[in-house]
Amino acid sequence: MGDENKTTQELVDELKALVEKYDAPAEDGTAQEPTEQDAERMSQLTAEIEKRNAAAEKNRETRAAAVAAARSAIASGAARQVDAVPLGSSATARGSVADVRDVTDYRAAETRGFLKRLASQMGVRLTEGNDLTDAERSALAHLEQRTAYTVTTANTDEVVPVELKNEIIALIDNSTAIFSDVTRDTMRNQYELIRHKSITKGDAAKTSEGVAPTDEEQNTFDRITLTGDEIKKRVTLSRKMMIQSIDSFRNYITREVSARCGVAANGVVLARLVDSSLGMATGNKINCATAGTLAKADFLKSFGLLKTFGNPTPKGARVYANQQTIWNQIAAVEDANKRAYFVNEKDEDPTVEGRIFGSIVKREEGLADGVIMIGYPDLFRGNLFDGPTVEAVKLTDGSWNTAIDGYMLYDGGLAVPEGFVQLTIGVKA
Repeated sequence: MGDENKTTQELVDELKALVEKYDAPAEDGTAQEPTEQDAERMSQLTAEIEKRNAAAEKNRETRAAAVAAARSAIASGAARQVDAVPLGSSATARGSVADVRDVTDYRAAETRGFLKRLASQMGVRLTEGNDLTDAERSALAHLEQRTAYTVTTANTDEVVPVELKNEIIALIDNSTAIFSDVTRDTMRNQYELIRHKSITKGDAAKTSEGVAPTDEEQNTFDRITLTGDEIKKRVTLSRKMMIQSIDSFRNYITREVSARCGVAANGVVLARLVDSSLGMATGNKINCATAGTLAKADFLKSFGLLKTFGNPTPKGARVYANQQTIWNQIAAVEDANKRAYFVNEKDEDPTVEGRIFGSIVKREEGLADGVIMIGYPDLFRGNLFDGPTVEAVKLTDGSWNTAIDGYMLYDGGLAVPEGFVQLTIGVKA
């Protein structure tokens, strides 16, 4: 096997063995001289080892220079951002300084940096330390640069990483019933709700084969500009919670902010549904035929009042009520043979309690006892103008507590006023 196929350590071991071979004196006590063949081999090994050591030192110097240039480019913001780059294309592998590229995972670094900064503002001591790394500091700078192009005066000043926003929204959707079902857009600044009020002329009608409809369809619309309803919810941290790991701090913030903002967002949807300008038609707010008694006929009347005017409703009609109403009223509706129409049927959505007349029944704690909402959530047009954002708050109440505020700017309304029905059970006389 040639020397080019041997490792440097193997060459060193061979040279060492030859040197040790002639270290011991001859039998007459004189020093041994290497044979001509061994002397030539020792010379070859020495030259090859020195050559490899010189090449290794040169590579180390080149690598150190490339790393220093990369760090300088990232710190100054001159490096091009990429999520990942193959090793063969990296600055280190190519030894190229001119084409340095930033391979920082900015999404993770943004979130870590944001949480560390938030913890410092609140006086929370993180077990991993509150100091920002170079990558986190650079990631926050890039986050603020990107947001400068999208944040307007209508938005808050605090910049929240997209990763953290998505996490909070996901938790809100997993814990809310009606807010997670309704249509949600994310238009900035201004949102126009187009309300389909009626088909005044030319609705679908029976005609003879090959005969065109007699009247062209004519619709009545209202256009309402929405500017958003502010949702602000405070989460207080006690003095006992002032030391946490970054993962615990993250979980606490996302869990508490999502829980509070979710309840408030649900409240906005429920308020808009009964609003005279943005909600259901007056004729769709009905009472049970017999006060205090929920019957099959009441459900059938409610479903019969629903209209879509041809708008798509892929989720279908859904039933919303609180826990007490579901299990004491809805589940008690029976046929002539005392069999319940309600079917206890759970799924991956924790707010689903079952079905009745083919429609999903969801637990909505924002509704009062004895009040049922039935309708098409796809016909409610909601818009999240801003948020969710998270910012530290300094309390001035003299307590040892600190707090964070969760903020959302949200609004919406029914695109079809007959798209929902409110059924009130009432109280027996």
